[in-house]
Amino acid sequence: MANEQEEEIIIIEDMDAIKDASDHEVQDDTDDTSNKKLIIFISIAVILITLILAVIMFSSSSDEELTTLTSQSVLEEKLKTPQEIKVEPSKLEKMIAKANYLYSNGDKLKALSLYQKIAQYSQAISMYNLGVAQLKDKQYKLALDTFQKAIENDEKRCVSAINAAVCSLYLKDKESFSYYIDLAYAYLPYEINSPLYSYYYTLINYYKRDYLSALNSLNNGTTQTYPIIQNNLKAKINALYENNYDAIDAIEINTDDINDFSLGLLYARVGDVNLAVKHFEASLLAEKEVLRSRLAMAFTLLKAGQVEKATITLKKASDKFPDEITKPYPVIVNLKESLFDPKEAQKTYRNVTLKSKNIDYQKIFYYSPYKMFNADQTISYIRKGNANTFIDNIKSAQEYLKKSSSSSNVNKGMTIAIKKALNLQLREANEDFQKLVTIQPKHSILQYNLGLTYAQLGNLNKAHEHFLRSYYLDSKNFLAGLYAVFTAQLTNNKYLKLRSILSDSIHMENDGEEKELYKTLLAISENNYLLAADWFQVSDKKRPLYLVLNAIIATHTKNYDVANAATSELVSLLPNDILPHIMYMDTHFHNYDDVKYAKEIISYLKDQSFDYNDLYYGPYITRYLYIQTNLLTGKLYYLRQQLKEKLATSDSYTLEIENTLALASLYDKQFEESYSLYNHLIDERKVTDAYTLYLGAVASTAAGHHSNAIALLELAKIKNRSFYESRLALALLYLEARNYEAAIIQLSGINSNNYRSNYFDFGIDTQKLLFEKQHQEK
Repeated sequence: MANEQEEEIIIIEDMDAIKDASDHEVQDDTDDTSNKKLIIFISIAVILITLILAVIMFSSSSDEELTTLTSQSVLEEKLKTPQEIKVEPSKLEKMIAKANYLYSNGDKLKALSLYQKIAQYSQAISMYNLGVAQLKDKQYKLALDTFQKAIENDEKRCVSAINAAVCSLYLKDKESFSYYIDLAYAYLPYEINSPLYSYYYTLINYYKRDYLSALNSLNNGTTQTYPIIQNNLKAKINALYENNYDAIDAIEINTDDINDFSLGLLYARVGDVNLAVKHFEASLLAEKEVLRSRLAMAFTLLKAGQVEKATITLKKASDKFPDEITKPYPVIVNLKESLFDPKEAQKTYRNVTLKSKNIDYQKIFYYSPYKMFNADQTISYIRKGNANTFIDNIKSAQEYLKKSSSSSNVNKGMTIAIKKALNLQLREANEDFQKLVTIQPKHSILQYNLGLTYAQLGNLNKAHEHFLRSYYLDSKNFLAGLYAVFTAQLTNNKYLKLRSILSDSIHMENDGEEKELYKTLLAISENNYLLAADWFQVSDKKRPLYLVLNAIIATHTKNYDVANAATSELVSLLPNDILPHIMYMDTHFHNYDDVKYAKEIISYLKDQSFDYNDLYYGPYITRYLYIQTNLLTGKLYYLRQQLKEKLATSDSYTLEIENTLALASLYDKQFEESYSLYNHLIDERKVTDAYTLYLGAVASTAAGHHSNAIALLELAKIKNRSFYESRLALALLYLEARNYEAAIIQLSGINSNNYRSNYFDFGIDTQKLLFEKQHQEK
C-alpha cells in the first residue's frame, strides 16, 4: 500500500492572488484512472487581472466607448497607450467578478455560461482562460479545442499546451497527450525569462515521466510560487524513488494542506506504525479516502504484527464497504526475502533464531531424559547409550506394578522404544509409544516419553497434549508439567494457571538438586534468567541437560565464560553430534561480525568428523539449525547433494532424510523440488502433522502453487487450531484470493498484538493494480 505512487493532472490557469506579478497557477484534482493513481490538484482561480486593469483604465468613457473595446485589435491598441486617469470598475469587471463568484460558490454551469458571454463581449477574456473554465467544468473535449485555438492565436502557448495535454489525459487519448506535451516542451524556451520557467519545466518533465529532471527543477527552482503544489510534486517523486523521509518533509511543510492519507502511507513505509496509524485516523476523521485509509491502516497493523487491531480495522472496512473492499489494494503473498539471502540470514540467525524461546526449548528437549518405569528410580538416557541415574522420587510409580498383567509388556515395549529413540530412530520410537499408550493410557511415564518424542520431532501441539496428560496422571512428575508449560507457550495454549500450580508445588518440595532443576526450568519459562542464573551454583555435574541449561542461561545473561565452558564440555562429551558444535560456535564466536562469523564457522566445521545420524534421523532441531548454518555459509547446495546420495543408498528409515532434503531445498530456493518432496511426504509417506503440512504450504507458496498452499494450511489448522503460523498464512492467502470474509475468520483466531510469521510476508500487487486500471480504461 505504501508503495503506491499517483500521477497528478495539473490544470494551469490565471490567478489574481499572486503577489509577485506571476500570471499562472496550477489547478489539480484526483483521477484514479492514470497509470498509477492520478491525483488532480484543482485550486479555484479567477481571471487575469492585467487585462482587466487595462479595461478599467478606459471605463470612465461612455458606454459607446466600451462597446468599441469588443475588438481585440482595438483593445490591444488601447493597452499600448499609457493611462493615468483612475476610473470606476467597468461593467466588464463586474461580469468577471460575478462569474468568479458563481464558480467559487459551486454554481459552475452559470459561471461557465457567463464566462462564455464575457468571451463574446470582450476578447480581453482570452481563449486560454475560457479553456481553463471549460476544463474545470469537465468539458474536456471543448476545453481541448479551446486550448488549441489559444495555441493557434499564439496565446500562452506553453501553458495552453500543458493544459491541452491534461484534457487529453482525461479523454484517454495517449497520442494527443504526447503531442501536446512535446509541443509544450517546444514552446518552453520562450518562457526562459518568466519567473515560472522552472515550474513549467517541472510540469512538462513530470508529465513526460522524466521524474529525476522534474525533481531537480523542484529542488533548484526559479520561483516559490504555488508552494503546496510544488511540495506535493516533490513528495510524490521522492516517494517514487524510496526517498521516504524527503517525501515526508515535503508534505509536512504544507502545514495548511496536510495530506494525512499520504503521510500515513509514507510513515508505514519507514516502519513508524504509531505515526502511520495516527495519520490514517486523521484521514478517516476528515472522511477522506475512507476505504483506502481503513485498509491501509489494517495492512500496516498486520505488517507490524498487531493482528487483533488489524482484524478489527479490516472487519470495519468489510462491514461498511462489502462490495468495494477488494478493489483498492490487491494483495500479493510471498515469502520473506531474509529467509534465503545469506547476509540477511546471518543477522536473523544470530540475533533472532538462536535467541528465540522456541530454539532454547528445543535444545532442552533434545537433552531431556527419557524415563524408565521402575519402582526405585528413573533412568536418564543420554545420547550414544550413556546412562545416568536421574532420581524422580515418584512414590505413585509403585502403584503401576499392581495395575495389570499388561504392565510388564508395557515396560518391555517402553524399553525397546527408548532404545530406538537413543539410536536416533525417533519416528519409530514415537510410533511404538503411541501403540503402548493405547494399551496403558493412564501411564504417566509412558505419556511423558511419548510427549518427549513428539517434542523432538517438532510436533509441539501433540507434545503439549501428552506432557499435560502425564502431569495430570501424576502431579509429582514436575518435568512433564514444566514441559507442558513450555509447549503451551510455543503453541499459544493457556498455561498461566498450570505454571502457578507448579510453582507452588515445587517450592513445597524438599531442597535438593532436583528441586533446583525444576526451579530453574520454571524461571526460564518466565524469562527470568537472572533468577535462573542461581543454577550455576547448584551442580557441577557434567550431564548434557545441565550443560545445556548453563549455556542457555549464560548466553541470556551475557556470561560468556560460563557459556563457553558449558559448550566446550558438551562437545567433549558428544564429539560426533552436530548440535553441541552449533552451540559451541554460537557462544565462542558471538562477538564476531557477520562476515567473520561465517568464515569461522566454515573453518571450524572442516575440522569436525560427524557421523550425521542425528541429521538423517534425529530430532528436528539438529536438521533445522544445520540447514541454517549451511545457508549462511553458502553451502546448501553441497548439503543437498549429500542428502540425495544418502537417500539413494538407504533402504530404511528414509523418511527423515527426505524431510531434511525438503527443508534444505526450500532454503536453497529450489522451490519446485521442495514442493514435490513435501507433497510426497504428505501424500505418500502420510506425514500429516501440522508443522509438516505448514512447511508444505510454505514450499507450495514459494513455487507459486497458492491453491495447494491453502488446502495444506486448512489441514494444518484442523490438526492444530492454535497454530498461529498456519492461521496467519491462510489469512494472507485468502486476502490474496480476495476472500476477505474467510481471511477475517482466520485472523480472528489469532489473539495477539505481537505476532509475525516466520516465513510469510505480503505486499500490494502494483502490477495487478495497474493492469486492472488499464483494463477499466479500455
